[in-house]
Amino acid sequence: DFSLVNNNRMASEKIALYYWPARGRGEQIRLVLAEAGVTWEEPTFDMSDEAAKLAYFAKCRELGGNLTTNVPMLEIDGMCLTQSSAVLKYAARKYGIYPQELSAAYFVDNLIAAAEDLRTANYKPMPLFGATEEAKVAYTEKVLPNHLENLAQLLGGASYFAQDAFSVADLTIYDTLDVANRQVPGVLDKYPTLKAFHARVEERPNIATYLSSERRGKLFAFPAL
Repeated sequence: DFSLVNNNRMASEKIALYYWPARGRGEQIRLVLAEAGVTWEEPTFDMSDEAAKLAYFAKCRELGGNLTTNVPMLEIDGMCLTQSSAVLKYAARKYGIYPQELSAAYFVDNLIAAAEDLRTANYKPMPLFGATEEAKVAYTEKVLPNHLENLAQLLGGASYFAQDAFSVADLTIYDTLDVANRQVPGVLDKYPTLKAFHARVEERPNIATYLSSERRGKLFAFPAL
């Protein structure tokens, strides 16, 4: 049910990802590109330079065409794609980690939505975004455990989430789990199947190469709460 990737075509494409110099909502797209083995550029800016930031996002609005947000934005041979979930699914289809069969596609979409629910929750306890101590406690004691229990149930005893076939759902869920494990160090220890899944994704050759790369090491990541 998964399409094949034309590696010759990929080699000739010019790909650029526009996003903050941070992991955030751009990271799941980076993971898809890394898994596919494609090379991409990442135009960026210095977050401490307000003028550079304003110029960068003005350029993104020009390219993306939205008056609101345009990042993460993926440019492929001059075509600019916006809205993180739409970009994620486009890239996954393009690079062969999204199912073609309708019911399988629904299952993957459902998993992507579950990951996005957790990703949204990941932001709420962050002092960087004005969160209170009460929000932090609610996240660590109730919200996060609820999401992790749900994901553990969805995974069951399988190696990957989409009926044991590796897909884009695994990359976006991995990303949200990785954020949660940074925010609450060791939290995955309470969910051994999720911890094993997290390690399994990190062991995939192209993912392992990306995770250890200098470019990833320079990206801002959420600290522990």
